[in-house]
Amino acid sequence: MATTYHFREGYALPYVGPGMCVLKRNLDVPALIALGAEPNGLYVSDVATALATTGFAATDILQIFRVPAGFHVITGGVRITTVGTDNIDIGIQTAAETLEGNADVDYWLNAGVITAATCLVFDHADGDAYNAIYQDVFLTNGSINVVFNTSAEAALIADFWVVGCKVW
Repeated sequence: MATTYHFREGYALPYVGPGMCVLKRNLDVPALIALGAEPNGLYVSDVATALATTGFAATDILQIFRVPAGFHVITGGVRITTVGTDNIDIGIQTAAETLEGNADVDYWLNAGVITAATCLVFDHADGDAYNAIYQDVFLTNGSINVVFNTSAEAALIADFWVVGCKVW
């Protein structure tokens, strides 16, 4: 499967005015499977796309958040409510998107274990040049991506969040 994103998900933030915002998204893989290629489901290249009955495959990418240029990521994480069978990375696909210039699929979370009901917070356990105070700024419209690493994922239900602000 190609890179997917949510219906009507543009490069925008859900608030008006200055200040911090918290982006939140519930990912319910069984519900997305049941939904099929409905207009309010997943999209690939602006075409509604059904998720296979086996869910996300190994190395599939979900753009969990699409953010506008000038968005500064402070922190984020995921709360697992129904366990999955895999581990995930959270990161950036394209180096030109951010100030740091990293095309790093595990920039914020490396091999986060989703086989237990837990919370995972952005870190750089994989040795990246992460700085918890600085984080990164998107220079172009871009996305914060979830990569399903090693196996099919059909059971996961989780809440993702990112704290940040629009700096220009």
